[in-house]
Amino acid sequence: MKVLYDGQAFDMQMHGGVSRYISEIYRNMPAGMETVLGVMESDNVYLRQLGFPVGGSAYRHFLSEREFPMKRLLYRAYYNIRYGHPERWDHTPKLNQLLSEHLLKKGDFDVFHATYFDGYFLKALGDRPFILTVHDMISELFPNYYERDHVLVRGKQLLIPKAAHIVAVSEQTKEDLMRIMQIPEEKITVIYHGVEATPYVPSDRRVCDDDYILYVGERHFYKNFQQFFRYVVPVLKRHRDLKVVCTGHPFSAEELLQMEAQGVSDRFVHVFAETSQELMDLYHHAVAFVYPSAYEGFGMPILEAYKADCPVMLNEASCFPEIAGDAAVYFHLHKDSSDFEEQFETLYHLNPNERKTMLERQRERLQHFSWQKSAQEHAAVYRRFA
Repeated sequence: MKVLYDGQAFDMQMHGGVSRYISEIYRNMPAGMETVLGVMESDNVYLRQLGFPVGGSAYRHFLSEREFPMKRLLYRAYYNIRYGHPERWDHTPKLNQLLSEHLLKKGDFDVFHATYFDGYFLKALGDRPFILTVHDMISELFPNYYERDHVLVRGKQLLIPKAAHIVAVSEQTKEDLMRIMQIPEEKITVIYHGVEATPYVPSDRRVCDDDYILYVGERHFYKNFQQFFRYVVPVLKRHRDLKVVCTGHPFSAEELLQMEAQGVSDRFVHVFAETSQELMDLYHHAVAFVYPSAYEGFGMPILEAYKADCPVMLNEASCFPEIAGDAAVYFHLHKDSSDFEEQFETLYHLNPNERKTMLERQRERLQHFSWQKSAQEHAAVYRRFA
């Protein structure tokens, strides 16, 4: 049985949750399931690990590895005309989309799984069914952050009703799909994400000699970083040797001004983790990983923290209790109030035995999630629609 994935998730992300998920399902598909990925080249970090050619490879090896007059124009014309778009002969070809369209038209597959919400494939696919994964309903739940004609909003409205079946990454996402878009329950299968099976081995490197709270990822909108900042400042002023380490984008000018106004500029440290080892080390050496988000579809950093033996603190909202169970410290984060300080102090003052018990619960909870299990459950869905 052959499953075809298109390349749009990998054109969209160099790294990130969506492309990581597809690459792990692709890699862990059980025996008897052949997987084909419509990617000719990519700078996505997960595909590079799988041995896919890096971006620019097709051009670099086109006709000659050396530059010569007209090479770029000939390259554009060749690929666009070869894949049926002669009108775009002078445009830079969308190689992965062209390859995906070609594979769809060729029809040598049993099931097609679209990796994101661009409906370019509908014409090439024709009447054949497709599988679609919905990671969250953030654009629908927070419409003030998205224009009505935003490509994501329009794509979801187009593709979700047309999909033969939908994979939701949590019960929370499934419930949101049913409530917001009136998708029948029988059309949705919940399949959780996993975590890499390779054991994590901590390194001795520490990015911060002081104790620190770890914040991972983006800090905008529903991520609730501003609310977290408000309630963590008193904690930092109470514990002079404690800092907050943030990954993701560097601090904005506005964030730096807020830190300066509160007198905590030296207590917030930005770190860009260049490798998964560096990120896992950040988790491992942290006093706690804090996830204050108002909504997530799944929450992959929870599993990363579990694997790194990092105590987890979660806003009691969205899918977090579903994913973490009793293996986390929960706090409530409201506009005008929060018990974050109280809950953090409880965690901070755990004795060694209490901390050991908490980490044991996290390791036990982690056993519920694996990419091998996730891939097997995807395979079961594919067989139903082959």
